[in-house]
Amino acid sequence: MRCSSYPLLAVALVCMPAVPVAAQEARPEGPDAGEAPEGEMRDAGEDIVVTGSLIRRLPREYIASPIQTYGLEDVEKAGSGSLSEYMLTIPQNFTGDLSDFGTSASSIGSTLGAGTTFNQYDGFAAFALRGLASDATLTLINGRRMASIGMIEAPTVSVIPSALIERIDIIADGASATYGADAVAGVVNIVTRKIIDGAELRVRGSTATQTGSNNVELSALVGHSWGSGSVYGAAMYQKRSAYIEDPILVSNTLLQITQLPNEEVSGLYGGIEQEFGDLKLSVDAAHFHRRRDAGINYIDEPEDNRFYDNEAAGYSVYGNVHWQASEATSFDLNLDWGSNRTISALFRGERPFGAPSTAYTHRNTLFAAELTGQTELARLPAGPVLLAGGAQYRRETFRTTAKIFFNRDGGEREVKSLFGEVNLPIVGADMGVPLVRSLTLSAAARYEDLGFDDALAPKVGLRWQVDRSIALRGTYARSFLVPRFRDTIGIAEQVSFWNYPYAFLDPADQNPALPAGNALVMFRAGANPDLKTQNADTFTLGVDLTPAFVPNLSIKAGYYRIKISGRVVTPSQNDSVSVPDLQGFNTANPSQALVNSIVNNPTTFRWFVTGVPFVNGGGTVVYNSASQIPAVLLSQVQLVADIRPQNFAVESTDGIDFDLAYRTRLFGGEARFKLTGQYILGLSLTAGSGAAASRLDGYAQPADLRFNGSVVWGRDGYSVGSVVNYVDGFTDNRPGEPPREVGSFTTASVFFGFDLGRLVAAPVAKDSEVQLVVANVFNQRPNFLPDAVLGYDPYNNPPNPRTVSLVFRKRFGGG
Repeated sequence: MRCSSYPLLAVALVCMPAVPVAAQEARPEGPDAGEAPEGEMRDAGEDIVVTGSLIRRLPREYIASPIQTYGLEDVEKAGSGSLSEYMLTIPQNFTGDLSDFGTSASSIGSTLGAGTTFNQYDGFAAFALRGLASDATLTLINGRRMASIGMIEAPTVSVIPSALIERIDIIADGASATYGADAVAGVVNIVTRKIIDGAELRVRGSTATQTGSNNVELSALVGHSWGSGSVYGAAMYQKRSAYIEDPILVSNTLLQITQLPNEEVSGLYGGIEQEFGDLKLSVDAAHFHRRRDAGINYIDEPEDNRFYDNEAAGYSVYGNVHWQASEATSFDLNLDWGSNRTISALFRGERPFGAPSTAYTHRNTLFAAELTGQTELARLPAGPVLLAGGAQYRRETFRTTAKIFFNRDGGEREVKSLFGEVNLPIVGADMGVPLVRSLTLSAAARYEDLGFDDALAPKVGLRWQVDRSIALRGTYARSFLVPRFRDTIGIAEQVSFWNYPYAFLDPADQNPALPAGNALVMFRAGANPDLKTQNADTFTLGVDLTPAFVPNLSIKAGYYRIKISGRVVTPSQNDSVSVPDLQGFNTANPSQALVNSIVNNPTTFRWFVTGVPFVNGGGTVVYNSASQIPAVLLSQVQLVADIRPQNFAVESTDGIDFDLAYRTRLFGGEARFKLTGQYILGLSLTAGSGAAASRLDGYAQPADLRFNGSVVWGRDGYSVGSVVNYVDGFTDNRPGEPPREVGSFTTASVFFGFDLGRLVAAPVAKDSEVQLVVANVFNQRPNFLPDAVLGYDPYNNPPNPRTVSLVFRKRFGGG
């Protein structure tokens, strides 16, 4: 067992996340309820960030898409040390192919996507909704795209400090009509805090009771406003020591694997807003720096040890010019730029290390320019018809030194978009229509020219408010996602020649030098520049209940269905020569010109032959260039089998969301209850006309049922509560292992909050809060799986040791 070197005394001083106690008690009602009490720091006032719509300040009750919202309080009371930890407790999100424990996950693999393989060095975390891979979820910050990072080619939440989070909006619905490519399973929009008056200091520390793994976090937020503008900023620092347990036996090999890495993150964030009459200018900027390392130790064979070291840094600038032309008409110009740089290395053996066995540098950039406008198109008896639209230019680049994957240094993609949205009120509350308090239709569409392909994404939604207590909603959307650079221009091509069984060989074409039924097959592996967009159809239907006879009770339930066509998959060698639907990608009896063009392709980096009796007696030969390949081999190729990524499969999923929230007075204080969950009815991948292969309820595959529940009670400056996470059982279906049923996994955290300003008379305690949280209070362990890389399935049961944490938060100024 390994313990970190952080002293427990330091942890005792700074160990946990603070939930504002005052926020857990009933707020006064009335016209002044939203004003900050005297002396209290104030966050930015009027919120214009609307997730799921192009229309600014559109009331959420006009939006037909299902939206779940999580705030900073939810992150803190769960005892999560970071957003990348908390996201694993959100029922609609599955760990998927990108996670903090990327090093160990790469040894496990994932049927969901290729991201896991490329994340072993870097360990970046990203959202992956609905049990689909991360490439089907679009993550935004304040409604704007973020630059991708590393080989994973996805935005990461690993560097966003929890103290900066105002809320996390999840629209688990197709949203390409609003946001463009990749918004298939949904959109995650992280809305950040902007303090306009005062300052906040937050100190958090935690320790895992079993291994002593520690986490220390410091953050400061500050802001100042004047009559026509404001300036705000934040700084954070976080350091986590590795979480490593005792060695386990995997396939007769004793391994000790870093489950959560050593990590050090720092960041600076700031912005300014200034009004000039009808014009408002704002600029936000951020910088982060992260270091992490993780290892896989072979206890009996230390010369095989692997040590992964990663350093990442990034900058981003978001600019906006807003012109309020009239009360109903406005225009916005957004200019966004981001750049991320990743340096990764793999060392082998024991310390002190020599030169890395593998090292590379990636750089990802994003530039976007967007012009939007909105206006009131007409006014109907039910209300105003609101219209919004615009155009966007986006340029993404990826550069790398990883020659093992690329035979070029990267690539770039330019995207041009036109989009629009209309919100049409059909029936309003004042019209007196029976059983229809309001009926609102929304419609949106987006066209994107991607250079290599184009896509049109329409969406329609309808929300029917029956009365004050019942609302019905539904949407249909066509969305799309684009193939990653690594799939289109990435992995350098490899050409190989095999004596291989070919199910569709014409007996008249049998080569007498080969066994009956075998053909001389030339396999093409690597990236495929001919990949196209993957289109998805999404349908949702839901009901929202706020019964008048139970005040402060909200119940939401909904059904969703997603079908992605042309899903990119990489055929295996066996399938490529035996599955009928794959023969459309192959070429039987190729011409000599085609064979020569493939072996002389400048992106090809390796050629070899194996098992062909008339070449080197059937042995394996590796060629250093195409010119070394003997003509007798090239002239007898009977099949070109393309095992590069192809738009070949159909991925489908459907399920049910549920959300319950209730608030009431109890024992002289306020009690709040919340239950959120997702039940996946089906998740499958169908290749061509073959049978659908389930990707549900298996090892490293999503469990069908997940929910998160919480209860909070607060009174007179005290608060107490608990958070429970439940993951249903699944089947251990690893190849080569006997199938075994794995039980469900439930963890609970408890937290205690203290508003020192209300409990202590000393002036120094004013506007100060402390919270103690014990995450996984019963130290529940995942079900043991023999010969599993970590001894359990970290995808369904991520590393979650019992952790004790303490948070101190102090506010200054304001009023």
